[in-house]
Amino acid sequence: MAENLVIYCSDGKITKEQIVMDKVVKEHVVKALELWQPNESDLMVFMTKNEAELSAPLSKELLERVRAYAPVRKGDKVMFDLPVYVISYKIEQRSQNEYKDRAIIMISPYINEELKRQVEEWSKEFTTSSLAAERMSE
Repeated sequence: MAENLVIYCSDGKITKEQIVMDKVVKEHVVKALELWQPNESDLMVFMTKNEAELSAPLSKELLERVRAYAPVRKGDKVMFDLPVYVISYKIEQRSQNEYKDRAIIMISPYINEELKRQVEEWSKEFTTSSLAAERMSE
């Protein structure tokens, strides 16, 4: 069974992080329901793919872990699209068309520590920028 990285992030700070061995998206949607204040915010769950990169060359073990994501070597990097689930339970409306995700749970496959740091940065950026949602979906 594959490992998954689960990050709870609020206002640019990681508040909880764990690596788990099972499918966890639905479980964490239920946990987000407990944290969600429906009279203050929407609740949103979506999956996107973010361009991830690892330093080349990859070991055979690491290549096996990313093979499902169609990795491509570009110079000294290996690039691939990593599936990421975002559960946003504290969304602030700043104007008619501008929103900021203040608290999220981000879930992705756990590949290695190098990629874990990238996912941590994505979660921090997502909760500090009102434009983060647009960048994540590009």
